[in-house]
Amino acid sequence: MKKHLLIFLFLLAAVALSPAGPATAQDLGGLFKRTVERTKQEIRKKAEDKTAHTVARPLEQGLDGQPATAPQDGVPVAVGPVPVADDSPAAREAAIARLRAAAPAVVCADASTMSRTYGTTCNSREFPAPPILAAPRKAWETKPGWWGAWSPFLVGNLVLTGSCNNDGNEGISALDAGTGKTVWRIAGICREGGRRGSMGSVGFHELPSGEVLLVYPRNDGGPTDHYVIDVRAGRIVRTLTPARRGPMRHPGEVFTVVNQSTPEGVSYITALSPALDRELWQNRGFGLAMGNDLDPQYKPTFSAPAASGGVMFVTARSLGQPGFPTRQLHAIDLRTGQTLWRHTDQPMVERNTNNTVAYRSDDGTPMVAGGKVIIRVDGLLGTVGIGRDPDGEGLRALDPRTGATLWTTAPVRGRRVATRIAAGDVLVVEVRSGGDRELWGHRLADGKPAWRRPVPAETRLLASSGGAFYLSERVPAGDGKHDFRVHGLDGRTGTLLWTTRLPGHNLDIDGRWDIEDRSGGTAQGPSWRIGRDGAIYGVTLTGAFKLQ
Repeated sequence: MKKHLLIFLFLLAAVALSPAGPATAQDLGGLFKRTVERTKQEIRKKAEDKTAHTVARPLEQGLDGQPATAPQDGVPVAVGPVPVADDSPAAREAAIARLRAAAPAVVCADASTMSRTYGTTCNSREFPAPPILAAPRKAWETKPGWWGAWSPFLVGNLVLTGSCNNDGNEGISALDAGTGKTVWRIAGICREGGRRGSMGSVGFHELPSGEVLLVYPRNDGGPTDHYVIDVRAGRIVRTLTPARRGPMRHPGEVFTVVNQSTPEGVSYITALSPALDRELWQNRGFGLAMGNDLDPQYKPTFSAPAASGGVMFVTARSLGQPGFPTRQLHAIDLRTGQTLWRHTDQPMVERNTNNTVAYRSDDGTPMVAGGKVIIRVDGLLGTVGIGRDPDGEGLRALDPRTGATLWTTAPVRGRRVATRIAAGDVLVVEVRSGGDRELWGHRLADGKPAWRRPVPAETRLLASSGGAFYLSERVPAGDGKHDFRVHGLDGRTGTLLWTTRLPGHNLDIDGRWDIEDRSGGTAQGPSWRIGRDGAIYGVTLTGAFKLQ
C-alpha cells in the first residue's frame, strides 16, 4: 500500500506542477486514472490470490494443540503456550520407571534381523532396541591400525566394519560384539579394483539366506562388485551380477535401482530379486533431474526411501506433472511396482508476478512413524516472490494406504523445521529460529505438541530406542579441539534422563543423522548404530568401540 500511495502522490504532483500545455496535463491525468485503476485491480488480484493460498487451506493445530484462530488475512496462527520439559528429579524418576516397565514395541513393519542404517526401513531413526536409561560407558575399544573405517553393520554377535585405507589389517573385519576381538578378516577385496589406500562407500545388506551382501565400488573404473559373505565361515562365497546397475537401495524384500534415460525424458525405478539376477518390475513414472545442482531449487531426482508393510515411500518428480518440477511423495507397491498414490496438495512457495514461474513445496525425505507417513511442507504462511526465502514450515502426516492428510502442524513465522525422529508415540523435531534452537515433541496420534525445550546451538538430534532419544552437543576441549556431550531424554515428556561426555578426537558422533542431509541417504550412513541389546556400536578414524 505504501508503494501505491507513493505512485499516487508522484502523479498528482506531476499533474499539478507540470509547465506543459493542457494537452500534456490531460495526458498525465489520463495516466493517473489508468494507474489508479490498475492499482485497484492489482490489489483485488493479490487479495484473491492470498485467499486462494490461505483461506482455502484448513486451519491446523496451534502450538498448544488447540484449533488455530484465523486473523483477518486468513493465515493460521499458533495460540497458547506449550509446556517446557520438566527436568526435576521426580519427573526423571517417573520417566525412567515408565520406560523400564514398558513392553517392547514394534517399531516398524520391517522383518530385518540385521542392522539397518537408520534403525529400520521406516527411516525414522528409531532402533528396535531397549531404551538407554543411564549414561553409557565404554565396554571396549579396538585400534587395529585403520585410518578411517566403514560404518558398522550388526549381524547377530558380530560387528562388521573395516577399511582398505591401511596396510596392516585391511579388509572386512568381523569383531565380537561382546569383546571387540577380531573373529575373522577378509583382506583380498582391498587388492582388487584399485581400492588399496582408499575408503570407498560400501553398503552392507541382509539377504534372505542369512548371508550378507557387500556392495563395493571399484576405484579403477570397473563395475561395482556385489560380494556375498558367509558370516559364519568368514569368507566370500560368490559374486552377484545385477540384472540392472545403478544406485541401489534395499527398502524391503527386494532391491531397487534408480536410473534415468535422457532421450526418453524419464527416470525410473527397477526392482531386482534378492539374487539381483532378475528384474521384477519397473516403474517409469518419473521425470528427469534438474540439470544444474547449483540451482537453488535443485533437489536429487529421488529422495532416500522409507518402507513399511510392503509399500515404499519416495519423493520424486512425477512424469507429466504440471508446472515446474517440484518433487512429490509417491507410494509404490513393492510387490508389483504400481504407484498407489501421490501427494499433490503442496502449498505454493514461490512465484513471479505474472505467474509464469512458480514452485510448490518439495516433499523432502519421508519417514514412517506411528502408522503414518511424515513429510515436511513449506509455504504454509503464503507465497513469496522468486528468490526470496519461503516461510511457514510444518510437518504433515499422511495415511499410508490412501495418502489422505491426517494432520499438519501449525507454522510459526521465521521458524524452520530441521531434522526429526520418532521416539515411541512422539515425533521429536529440531526447529530453528534465527540463532535459537529448540526441540518440540509432537504426538504422533494427532500432531499436537506435548512439550518443548530450548537447546544450545551446537546440539544435534540423533536417534532413539525404546521410547528414549539421544542428542549430542559439541563442547570445547582445548587446543582447538572439541568433545561431545551426549544426552538421553524421554520421548513422551522431553525430560532429561542422563548426560555424559565423550572425547571428540577421531570421533564423529553427530554426522549424517539429519534426515534431509543428502549424504545421509547413502548406504554408508552415520558412524554408529544401536544394537538390539541396547548398546552403541561405532567406529572412529582409528578403530571401533562399544558403549553400554
